[in-house]
Amino acid sequence: MEPTSTGSGNLKPRLSTLTMVGMSFAILNTWIARAGSLGLVMPSGSSVAFAYGFIFCVLCNLCIGASLGEMASIWPTAVTTEAFFSVQFFSAAGVVGSGGRYVPEAWKTYLIMVAISTYGMLVNALLMNMVMYWSITGVIVISIIILAMGDKNDADFVFTNFVNETGYTDGVAWILGLLQSVLSLIGYDAVIHMTDEMPWPRSDAPKAILLSIVVKGVTDGTAFILMLFSLTVQEMVFGMETGMAITELMYQATKSRAAAVVVTVMLGVCFINGTMGSMTSASRLVYAMARLDDPFEAITFTQIFDLCFGLLYLGPTIAFGVYTTSCTIFLNLSCAMRIAILLLRGRAVLTAHHSPAKPFTLGRWGYLCSIVSVVFVGVTTAMNYVSAMIGIFLVLLTTYWFVYGRRFEGPVSFL
Repeated sequence: MEPTSTGSGNLKPRLSTLTMVGMSFAILNTWIARAGSLGLVMPSGSSVAFAYGFIFCVLCNLCIGASLGEMASIWPTAVTTEAFFSVQFFSAAGVVGSGGRYVPEAWKTYLIMVAISTYGMLVNALLMNMVMYWSITGVIVISIIILAMGDKNDADFVFTNFVNETGYTDGVAWILGLLQSVLSLIGYDAVIHMTDEMPWPRSDAPKAILLSIVVKGVTDGTAFILMLFSLTVQEMVFGMETGMAITELMYQATKSRAAAVVVTVMLGVCFINGTMGSMTSASRLVYAMARLDDPFEAITFTQIFDLCFGLLYLGPTIAFGVYTTSCTIFLNLSCAMRIAILLLRGRAVLTAHHSPAKPFTLGRWGYLCSIVSVVFVGVTTAMNYVSAMIGIFLVLLTTYWFVYGRRFEGPVSFL
């Protein structure tokens, strides 16, 4: 079979399905992202929100991924916060390793972020397969440590414990507990941004999207069931000075500062690798929209943008919190909007383009997947205070449209 993509500009079709699964998985390292949010979810549904809420989110994201995959199969063209996650793990390792003598400060965090982001820009997406293997190795290592050491909770705590300390009703509290699971599963849209560099994007892109969600679900589900079994002293884990619950959990289990530091650094390296994938994906989106002559221009622009927005960390905490949380809201909205448009126009828009050369189709399941996707994103967006930011961005985008955007001429399709 001949490749169905010849790349665009200076981009060459060189990325396999496995590479794209690795990139999508590495961008947020699902199980590690949720490990850092233990203290946020336990008051909003506790183990029930962690376990069953996550399964619910995986199923809904499979619907979103399938809907996007079907469109990517027909139109395979490529029309970040990871560095800060990595810094938080390295800071936590510093606190544990120094016995509390190291004090994380905003300016230190920002400088480490600059170094990690610059590394991601220079290395880019050359080692995505190894990134996924590194993260999965981390799951195995931490699972062995948790199983072999420390006290354990009973099964009732892991599968039936429900806690609501939010002040809202139990239903609302459970939905709030979903938000961290929603965050931890994003990133699979990176596959679409990279289709210009895939030899067979019509078949490989949908497979990579769905496989990445499955890999995230399996690794996260395994790791978190074991973590919940080991979460015996919640007050110590969530009241730690490291700022990372998983670091304190490892310290309690091993009773060794050295072991906790090694494991935490291992997790930090996962997010350094994720920075490479995020930088690559974001720059390819800029490259596709602007149709630049050289992809390095897009990478440089992405780096400058990251460093400028990273300065928010030196300002009010709420400003940086809104920025990091908005990545989930706007990313999911960008996916849901195209699916909603498909629902409004009808699936005939897609079925008219189906052919043996465009093999991925949802058939009779198409409407169900699309409806689930739109409702899921709508509910999780409405339950987040960052949704107020949407109005601000709508004003900015509307202004941009009238000033410049309506004169923009989009790329010509060669498909």
